[in-house]
Amino acid sequence: MNRFPLRSPRIVAGLALIVVVYLGLGLTNAISRAPSCDEAWFGDAAYNLAYQGFMGTPVLEPTSGLWRSVKLTGIDRHTYWVMPLNLLFNAAGFGLFGFGIFPMRLLSLVWGGVALAAWGVILWKLTGEELLVLGGVGLIAVDFHFLLQASDGRMDVMTVALGWSGVAAYLMLRESRFGLAVAVSQGLTAMACFTHPNGVILALILAATTLYFDAQRIRVGTVGIAAIPYLVGAAGWGLYAAQSPPDFVAQLLGNASGRGPTITTPIAALQLEISHRYLDSFGFAAWSSRAGRLNAIPLVIFLSGLAVCLLVREIRQHPGYRLVIIWTAITLVFLTWFEGLKTPLYLTFITPQYSVLVAVAAGWMWRRHPRWRVVPAAVLLVFVALQAARTPVAASRNPRRTTYDPAVQYLRARFNRSTFIMGSASLIFELGPDWKILDDFRLGYNSGKRAEVVVIDPHWTDGIEMLQTQQPPIYAFITQLLGTEYREVYNQGGYRILIRQPRG
Repeated sequence: MNRFPLRSPRIVAGLALIVVVYLGLGLTNAISRAPSCDEAWFGDAAYNLAYQGFMGTPVLEPTSGLWRSVKLTGIDRHTYWVMPLNLLFNAAGFGLFGFGIFPMRLLSLVWGGVALAAWGVILWKLTGEELLVLGGVGLIAVDFHFLLQASDGRMDVMTVALGWSGVAAYLMLRESRFGLAVAVSQGLTAMACFTHPNGVILALILAATTLYFDAQRIRVGTVGIAAIPYLVGAAGWGLYAAQSPPDFVAQLLGNASGRGPTITTPIAALQLEISHRYLDSFGFAAWSSRAGRLNAIPLVIFLSGLAVCLLVREIRQHPGYRLVIIWTAITLVFLTWFEGLKTPLYLTFITPQYSVLVAVAAGWMWRRHPRWRVVPAAVLLVFVALQAARTPVAASRNPRRTTYDPAVQYLRARFNRSTFIMGSASLIFELGPDWKILDDFRLGYNSGKRAEVVVIDPHWTDGIEMLQTQQPPIYAFITQLLGTEYREVYNQGGYRILIRQPRG
């Protein structure tokens, strides 16, 4: 049995360096980035659970919708449109550390660290190679997209951490205590599924791993043990859903619409996967600068590492390497044909596998072609430099200090908690969750509500412009309302603040 070599000076020093770099880059992200509406929506529900005793999201308008017109029926009383576990976890965090964007992101950084630790255990159990453990975990730790989610208040990194911890637990326990391995690993993976629906990816990966190593050991009782945590989670969620079944159905189905499966249109799904998930995220978007085009290089290295691992027979025949390839294939198929949103946020479910395969390919080239060692060394140097540099380069623009903070300071200086403001929910992090903020970029079209102050940030601007083609009557309503009843008093850094003019 491979025991993790924590007594090895090389492993200890390497892991310490990885932790320092990870925390440095993660904290840079967490401090410099302006809060997002996603973080505020989920943070509002967690805050209300922690301090008000109910898990509603009153910052959202029940009669309106989000960017994809998700139905929000009853959202001010119950939050059903997302899986519950991350909300519960953040509620506990807010109870201990207080409400705020930094505590929320700090908890995500902890989950990112859990994911890195899980990968370290996984790679050691699969290969027993110290350098691969350090290389694989190190490449994940500097990956821009992994870091982005590990320093964000969304639930994606928690899902990834729980899922890969389940795989790590299975590999650690399977040889000596198979039943316990199944129970613990499936328990962690079930938690991942009740954190985000993409936890299904990790459930499939765990199932494939179990079949890969122990298909002959599976019995009816094994399946029963594996099912228990999912049934328990479903029962708990069902009790909460029973408080308002119509709201549960409306919110959950509304949020599920447009996400897939896309297997019915496989070619179109593949095209969207390439253009939206990859090209837009790696320097090929229409808005990318010339310097931003350099981000295409890590993508090329990711794909090259995958290609080497697929083409080299020695790698394919290695039991551990082959399993990582299988995991990558499962994730690629799911994201391409069973997830229709195509958001770059979900890259964190696939880039760790890419990173590990790059490390595997580089290690193989280093061992088998010593005369050409300069090639993998140079490729890894460029890869790490570009990946690690992307975070401080983005932070140097400091969007929070230059855009979000000045707008919040303007609002705080001129208005108070009783002022009815329509604007992005992200305002609650600095103004406070007790301010009367409503995130309804349709400006009361459905509800008839009229705000004293309207705050239009870049995300709201995009949403309103989207209505021009998707829902012209609402766009016309917003345009007329802002033009006749409101006066602009602030315009800076992409933020506009308008106040309602007195009638007569």
